[in-house]
Amino acid sequence: MIWYVATLIASVFSTRGTAAQGAHGVREEPQFVTARAGESVVLGCDVSHPLNGQQTPYVVEWFKFGVPIPFFINFRFYPPHVDPEYAGRASLHGKASLQIEQVRSEDQGWYECRVLMLEQQYDTFHNGSWVHLTVNAPPTFSDTPPQYVEAREGGSITLTCTAFGNPKPVVTWLREGDQLTSTRKYTVSDGSLTVQAITREDRGAYSCRAHSDQGEALHTTRLLVQGPPYIVTPPENITVNISQNAQFTCQAEAYPGNLTYTWYWEEDNVYFKNDLKLRVRIFIDGTLIIYRVKPEDAGKYTCSPSNSLGISPSASAYLTVQYPARVVNMPPVIYVPRKLPGIIRCPVDANPPVTSVRWEKDGYPLRIEKYPGWSQMTDGSIRVAEVTEDSLGTYTCVPYNVLGTMGQSPPATLVLKDPPYFNVRPGGEYRQEAGRELVIPCAASGDPEIPTIQWRKVGKPSRSKHNLLPSGSLQFVSLSKEDHGEWECVATNVVTSITASTRLFVIGTSPHAPTNVHVSASTSSANVSWESGYDGGFEQTFSVWYGPVKVKNDVGTHDWLSIPVPGSQMWLVVQGLEPKTAYQFSVLAQNKLGTGPFSEVVTVTTGGYPISTPEPLVLLTPPRCLTANRTQQGVLLTWLPPANHTSPIDRYVIEFRLGEKWEVLDDLIPATETEIIARDLIQDSWYEFRALAIMDDLVSESSNVVGVSSTDPFPPTEISDEGLAKPVVAGIVATICFLAAAILFSTLAACFVNKQHRRKLKRKRDPPLSITHTRKSIESPPPLTPLPGIEPYWEEPDRSSYRPPSTSPQLSSGKISPESIASSRPPSLASVGGHGLYVKKLPSPRKEKELSLYKKTKRAITSKKYSVSKHEAEVTTPIELISRGPDGRFVMDPNDIDSSLKPRRIEGFPFVEESDLYPEFRQSDEENDDPGPLPPVMATLRPQISPVSSSQESYMQPPAYSPRFQRPMEGSI
Repeated sequence: MIWYVATLIASVFSTRGTAAQGAHGVREEPQFVTARAGESVVLGCDVSHPLNGQQTPYVVEWFKFGVPIPFFINFRFYPPHVDPEYAGRASLHGKASLQIEQVRSEDQGWYECRVLMLEQQYDTFHNGSWVHLTVNAPPTFSDTPPQYVEAREGGSITLTCTAFGNPKPVVTWLREGDQLTSTRKYTVSDGSLTVQAITREDRGAYSCRAHSDQGEALHTTRLLVQGPPYIVTPPENITVNISQNAQFTCQAEAYPGNLTYTWYWEEDNVYFKNDLKLRVRIFIDGTLIIYRVKPEDAGKYTCSPSNSLGISPSASAYLTVQYPARVVNMPPVIYVPRKLPGIIRCPVDANPPVTSVRWEKDGYPLRIEKYPGWSQMTDGSIRVAEVTEDSLGTYTCVPYNVLGTMGQSPPATLVLKDPPYFNVRPGGEYRQEAGRELVIPCAASGDPEIPTIQWRKVGKPSRSKHNLLPSGSLQFVSLSKEDHGEWECVATNVVTSITASTRLFVIGTSPHAPTNVHVSASTSSANVSWESGYDGGFEQTFSVWYGPVKVKNDVGTHDWLSIPVPGSQMWLVVQGLEPKTAYQFSVLAQNKLGTGPFSEVVTVTTGGYPISTPEPLVLLTPPRCLTANRTQQGVLLTWLPPANHTSPIDRYVIEFRLGEKWEVLDDLIPATETEIIARDLIQDSWYEFRALAIMDDLVSESSNVVGVSSTDPFPPTEISDEGLAKPVVAGIVATICFLAAAILFSTLAACFVNKQHRRKLKRKRDPPLSITHTRKSIESPPPLTPLPGIEPYWEEPDRSSYRPPSTSPQLSSGKISPESIASSRPPSLASVGGHGLYVKKLPSPRKEKELSLYKKTKRAITSKKYSVSKHEAEVTTPIELISRGPDGRFVMDPNDIDSSLKPRRIEGFPFVEESDLYPEFRQSDEENDDPGPLPPVMATLRPQISPVSSSQESYMQPPAYSPRFQRPMEGSI
């Protein structure tokens, strides 16, 4: 607004100058200059000379808006006149411009430059200009509270911060880094903070923050609250042993901090306790030390710091002193009643408690178990069932705890005395009207001293006025209702105490309160029962009072309802209660004199309504497993009924769609049917179907959606020339092809089986050869005729280094696998049927042709058709046909011819007969006979037969026909 007014004034003067000068010129428009605080700025001002061109002397004046006199005047070469505010900072720049160094925030404002021409008349307003200087400066505090501020607890304080800068900064307040806003406790307004109702928690640091776009400034003030001390570290309970030192710590804070600590034992200053003041010391930090504690030092210790402001706080802790068990105040004489139960006490003081007490009688250890009726109590005292003369003597006790004992007690002599007895006993009961006087007598005697008489009321003590007469009688000056009840007269002396009881009935009062009130609540009722009190001497009636429990915040009257109890019954059922509500019950008795006090109040909560099990909602599940199959009649849709439904289904609905909208295909399908045929479908379309179940008003969700294409019309119209559909013709052709293939396969199979049968017959005509030799030993190998292509090679095996191969787990005990033997031989040599003979294989082109007979022999040997045991291999007689006789024994076939007339069988080959075809297998009965000449064919086989002794055969070669050991002979062909 200021610069706007200045601009308006400048424009008015500019108009006047223009009118006066005419075409001489127009004054320049105002300039606006911006600078940051601390920088240098130039305020421009031009000088216009007269039109005649003469340069006359002139005076430059700079004014700040609002100040009537110039703060800067310059004339030619004379030193300029500068206001103290601008001293050292303002200087002339050029002809009339003003340069200000170290610009300040207060330099901001409008400046006017005036140029005064001398020696001629000239419009002074025309020479000069207006300039507005804007100084951007970060916030700076002009007024802040002191660094420390004191305030009294319970008072209030205001902290004010004033800041300037351009742009104008915003002032906020923070406490411990958190910004404060106006609340009931704090008031923040225009840079000021007011704290109300100061407490100790308000002490601390408060920060004033001024911030703008140019930066921020922060000032912190710490508030100190004057008030009474605050205990920071209160004392804690401690436990020490006797003669040790005890130390309590107590630390407090306050402002001002001139604290004084005072310690108290129980209610007394520790320095005022005679036995304690010489053993205590209080330090400046509040610590209390008790030196060489004693058992009497145990108790409560209180710390109270003070600084003379307000009420001093206090904190307490307990000192526990542990010490060994000790006997205190043991009487020199112990009196016990004669022929009555008595107790021999050992007055013990111990911390921790006593664990055991050891007794002595007449200087000897007391064996309590030897005295019938004697027992030791938990506190170590001896209980005597009946005191007799045997109990007399001198007793001492030694108590123990976990810390030990302080020693034996002084001796105490046991003295028998007769118990006190009543000279006058009170009566069984007394009845007296209220307000009357009553004296109940009681007197007793005893030895060694007269017993003292005391009266006490059983149960609730009586607060009425009653007197104890010197004779021991009880006097009631004016009976009251509270005197009613049972009273006891107690007579006591050093021996024992005896009691006598009486009952006092005060007549003419209101009833006494009922007792033992019991309430049993249900959902909407409650059964209230009670026991009646004394009726005051008149007939009484009862009423039950009840009402719901009111919470503390509830306002209004707490009205109770009452129900009279009929007759003299002492129970009542209260009806009409709210469920799950708490109620209070009390019973009131009344007679003709008025009502008595209420009974005790009993609170119960009624039960809630029983939770009824709602009927389960009937959930109708959708049909299941919807399928679609194309048939000649149309699309067959089938499905399964819904699962887990108890009620019968009314009907089914089938829907279909070609696009987005579902349409009904049939909505009256009976519940007994689960299939339907969709006919007359549009050709070349994609149909989708779904099923729904309906029961009463319930409609199930849809089943699974199935789709089918109607590319072919329904029913099919494309029929073959023979009148059959193409699929049928295709099926017939496929059947014919299958039958033809089956016939062809059967023919090939028959041919294969026939060929195999012929091969078997051929094998039967050519029986296999046995290569087993039955000789027991051999001295030297017989001469061998080498086979073509095979080089004979003999090697005597090293028997000393021979180790039988490991038994295969698949073989029985004592059997050795031929594979295991072959594996132990050199890989370049092949075994040929015996031990010690190895043949080196040589290539031979005629090998297959020349060994054809051997191949047959090998095939027979590897066959599993026959199995001959070792014993059979050694038998030289041929095997005859046998059968089982009627008695179960094996017998020869009677139809067999005499063995001498039968053809002989070759030894070692039970199933091979001697014939002219194989004369080389003939052997003489003598083992040492040399074999005869062999035919050329068998001579070639001879080198492959190795004679083996019987000892070697038992573990090195399996039986000739055992199928378990027969495998193809690798590497022999």
